Amino acid sequence: MRQLKLVLDASAFIGGFLPGDDEYLTVYDVVNELQDDHSKERFSYFFNSGKIKIIEPKKEFLDQVKMHSEKTGDKISTTDEKLIALALETGSAILSEDYGIQNISSLLGLKFISIRESGIKKIIRWEYRCIGCKKKFSKETAICDNCGNLIKRRPIK
Repeated sequence: MRQLKLVLDASAFIGGFLPGDDEYLTVYDVVNELQDDHSKERFSYFFNSGKIKIIEPKKEFLDQVKMHSEKTGDKISTTDEKLIALALETGSAILSEDYGIQNISSLLGLKFISIRESGIKKIIRWEYRCIGCKKKFSKETAICDNCGNLIKRRPIK
């Protein structure tokens, strides 16, 4: 059986993922997202047994991820950007429950694996629209500069 390369999000450790014979990668920032003892212990096992490598992605791949996240309107963390960039750089699949990560990964042609959830079915593009006057905004803004109402994110149909 062919060995896979998988980039692991914090949800892999939180969700109880157990390593096989594949190659596992992650970024330093994931460690800071692990709050409970079980996920910290799982990560320690991965790391101390040499089953996972911690690699920071190159800037050029981070730039590609940022550009694509702007296209979809997904709001993802710096950690998530790094994980997707690492998957892009290494030609890996990404293991994550995060729909934003899955959405951008799909747009970039990356495979993703979900542990507990079924994962996204199609790429979603988001728009920001005023709940009052319906004015559209190109990026997330809290208050409409036209009428003063809240701006909400919604999928473009």
